[in-house]
Amino acid sequence: MKTHLAIAAACLALQVVAPAVQAQQPQGASAKSHKPQTADTHQRAEIEQLLNKYEQALNTSDVNAAVQLYTDDGVFMAPENPTVVGTKVLREAYAGVFQAIALKLKFQIAETKLLSPEWALLRTTSTGVVKILANGAEIPGSNQELFLLRKSNGQWKIARYSFSSVLRPAK
Repeated sequence: MKTHLAIAAACLALQVVAPAVQAQQPQGASAKSHKPQTADTHQRAEIEQLLNKYEQALNTSDVNAAVQLYTDDGVFMAPENPTVVGTKVLREAYAGVFQAIALKLKFQIAETKLLSPEWALLRTTSTGVVKILANGAEIPGSNQELFLLRKSNGQWKIARYSFSSVLRPAK
């Protein structure tokens, strides 16, 4: 029993001491300290590429390009609309969006969190112009977005996506 307590105490001490020691190490101290940082940098670059492809799909009203960026069970949650789940319904939703409006948006990454090797959280903002195709009116667009990404077959994909406007509604 005493042995188990001693081992548990040693493990707890390691959890406290090891991060403090690692934090004090110079950045280039070992190949081990570089490897995770390089892997994280690579993952973040892949995520940024995914966001750029999504931005391009939206700005060119390309239904197929937008939908192929989602997982097969992808979820799209737009304000004041029912949740859309799955490839078939995503295709219908984006077709409807692009029949109603044309987008010229630019995304900015606010936060990227690598949750695991297969999951990441991406928080963004976007600004630009929304053109109402029915009457040609152009209005400012400014949103905040939240993406939950899943790595599937070596590719980051959108598993869940939700956005909301940061503009005050007209009175």
